[in-house]
Amino acid sequence: MFESALASGLLTLVVIVAFMVACPVLCILFSIFSDSININGSFEKIGDSLVSLVFLPIVLFFKIIDTITSPFIEPSMKEAIENRNSMR
Repeated sequence: MFESALASGLLTLVVIVAFMVACPVLCILFSIFSDSININGSFEKIGDSLVSLVFLPIVLFFKIIDTITSPFIEPSMKEAIENRNSMR
């Protein structure tokens, strides 16, 4: 987009600073908004459903991958994984 590294670096700096300012401000505003409008725990219910909808499939996917790949782990590595607390 930009021909010079200076212009590209400045644009990157501006975007990073904007996010560093905008994200905390938006979080504070959302916190105030959700506290004043939270009727019968509606925001908590929405948050619980979003966590269930987004994160549970990801966790289940990685558990399935772990189950599929576990027979291919070397025996010495399995022993290290099983005894990881005693090896500290």
